[in-house]
Amino acid sequence: MTFSKTACEILDLFRETHRRPGARMTLATLDSRLGTDPAVIVAVSELKDAGYLATPDTDSVELTARGFDAIQLGRYATGQE
Repeated sequence: MTFSKTACEILDLFRETHRRPGARMTLATLDSRLGTDPAVIVAVSELKDAGYLATPDTDSVELTARGFDAIQLGRYATGQE
């Protein structure tokens, strides 16, 4: 699966800072790191639809086990599933 540049940047951020399944990050943190561009919300939706992120509430995102596996193996950057 190929993701947008912003989606890959979100997964990179999880890989750098939260390296475990179930890790949560607030949307405010994403905005401060990636900007308040609407592309961030679109990228979160893209990753949620792929099963890499979950949205437990309106203010945060959570790395799923599938997303964790992908960042550990670097699969999202190469488009492998």
